[in-house]
Amino acid sequence: MKKWLSGLLAASMLLSLCACGAGGDSGEQPSGSTPGGTEESEGYKIALSNSYVGNAWRTAAVNIFDAYTEDLVEQGVIAKAYSSSAGDDVQAQINEIRNMMSEGYDAIICIAASATGLQSVLEEAAERGIVVVCFDTSVDSDLVYNVNTDQFEYGRLLAQSLADRMGGSGNILWIKGIEGNQVTIDRTAGMQSVLDNYPDIKVLGEGFGKWDDSTTASVMSNLMSAYSSQGIDGILSEGGGGHAIVQSLSENGIDPKSIPISEGEMFNSFMKDWVELDLDAFCTAQPPYLAAASVDVALKVLNGEEVDPITYVDLPTCSSKEEAEEKWYQPDQEGGFVCDWTDADNTWNLDISDVAPD
Repeated sequence: MKKWLSGLLAASMLLSLCACGAGGDSGEQPSGSTPGGTEESEGYKIALSNSYVGNAWRTAAVNIFDAYTEDLVEQGVIAKAYSSSAGDDVQAQINEIRNMMSEGYDAIICIAASATGLQSVLEEAAERGIVVVCFDTSVDSDLVYNVNTDQFEYGRLLAQSLADRMGGSGNILWIKGIEGNQVTIDRTAGMQSVLDNYPDIKVLGEGFGKWDDSTTASVMSNLMSAYSSQGIDGILSEGGGGHAIVQSLSENGIDPKSIPISEGEMFNSFMKDWVELDLDAFCTAQPPYLAAASVDVALKVLNGEEVDPITYVDLPTCSSKEEAEEKWYQPDQEGGFVCDWTDADNTWNLDISDVAPD
């Protein structure tokens, strides 16, 4: 990225008057926005429209956008950046995006509350010449760029690791994400593609943990009551409830170290369990730095580069206690901290304080 940053400022100065979606700026911030810069100047203006910030992952994603774009403003690469969160109210997010359109933003980055509910207004923005990039929740439109990980591969990695560590046979509990959610549907398909190859792996029971410790705790309580007497040989979890899984095993008299666990998402509470209890575990995750990668995509498009409609970001993984301890676990952070806050090369020059500010 450093190779094109130096030339980007000069190009942005020349293009700013005709840049996609450029228009008059009233100088007012959208409601709830956070400035990436405090002064108006020539150059691109980029906004983030987030839906809700009700979990640590969303908070990290917004914080990463703010930190990265603030750095770009200081470098003179862009003129201004704002972020705003509308909650789970689709109409509120539509109104927020329309405000961004009227403020003359050149690019809108979006985590949509509803892929279908936001499609029309995002296409409207694109038709006005604004670059629209969605991440995490993909929007199916030829006018919108998407940045994501391969959700099928996410599920496949989790299931294959578990099957390998179980020797291809045994009883498992399967904790999925949110019923009917497209991410869960895609991840489930990836997991099932592996389980189909192992007829000796039996799914005793399954439930939807909603990527949440408290919900997963309830699901695990029900599953353990129903199936623990049959013997549990492995746990396949889409993610977000790893700590609850470990607690549930302990509460039911099972040493968590003795049960192979494949857990999606890299929350600090599970990493702490992994390190302190020497778990037999594997993790992959949906990294919150998709926010920064989306800014990069928007800048490439604004500067005339050809960009694929979908940009896939590599999935981070962790497969040993040593790796968990040396690379991911953060003893000074709370349990909900998202450990996969930057990639191996720290491409966006982030600091842990950017992701979890005091």
